[in-house]
Amino acid sequence: TAGIAGTAALTGHLVLSTLHTNDAATAIPRLSDMGVEPFLVASTVRVIIAQRLLRKICDGCKTSIDFTRSELLKHFSKDFLLKYFPEGESITTYHGTGCKLCHNTGYKGRLGVFEVLEVSQEIRKLIAEKSDAEVINKQAIKEGMQSMLDDALIKVQKGQTTIEEVIRVTKSESL
Repeated sequence: TAGIAGTAALTGHLVLSTLHTNDAATAIPRLSDMGVEPFLVASTVRVIIAQRLLRKICDGCKTSIDFTRSELLKHFSKDFLLKYFPEGESITTYHGTGCKLCHNTGYKGRLGVFEVLEVSQEIRKLIAEKSDAEVINKQAIKEGMQSMLDDALIKVQKGQTTIEEVIRVTKSESL
């Protein structure tokens, strides 16, 4: 099926598909694992979008909460924290305390976090060279791709989800 999709894309057809991977860059070696030749992946794939769902803080019981920087350093690097939360001893975020509206969970609804990997000329070259997902991911970030973790922490800053939820959903990512 993957080979047929690649051939259809090569002949000018728009092909949309889903794969189960941890991030956008991992889709490339996954396609190779499925028997699609790297030259076919390099010449046909235009964009890869990865997504995960986070629970959204309940608006009915949303309150602020402070974390110490040292608590968050257990889960995130210092540089990564500084990117989203200015220097200071504590970091203010939000959480739900629980109410009737959210059945005392503190969460109501879900929101997506995404990363969009555009396949540039440099990334095509890496695919053709059979580079691993980590190399491709680093190049995509260098070219401006925002990771799912970046998107998730922006949503923490906006008060839409919690640090705990980000850690739960992104624990497989290297932070």
